[in-house]
Amino acid sequence: MYRPNISCIIFRKKHSEEREYLIVRKPREHNAWQFPQGGVNKGEEIEEAARRELTEELGTNKFLLLKKSSHVYFYKFPDGKKREGYQGQKQMYFWTRFTGTNEDIKLDQEELAEYAWVSEEKLSAYFENDNYIQKVYDVIEECTFE
Repeated sequence: MYRPNISCIIFRKKHSEEREYLIVRKPREHNAWQFPQGGVNKGEEIEEAARRELTEELGTNKFLLLKKSSHVYFYKFPDGKKREGYQGQKQMYFWTRFTGTNEDIKLDQEELAEYAWVSEEKLSAYFENDNYIQKVYDVIEECTFE
């Protein structure tokens, strides 16, 4: 059984109209970069979970949830371990625009060590799992409607 999880692919546009993507690093691992994400609580709507997770992790509400992606990524927890009875997560995605400034971001230091704005071309350098990065690019391709 897979735990429902929501991940927000957050972007902003630079002056050149190129997009940059906000990624965050977990403190418990050396190279644990990802998009802001978290579990969907029982009885919680997916959009509600996305807003809650972004507010908790980034310390701001300066974002707009634009579109829920049709793409889903399933993954198992490392070493076959179960968490709360789940073998892994079913990750869904929201295409999200950041509307604030860097000063608005106040990371939850217990959950996140740092954040970075990265171009689409450099995203793959931050992620170790090829299946994950392919899913991210699938979501970006599906959602770049602006």
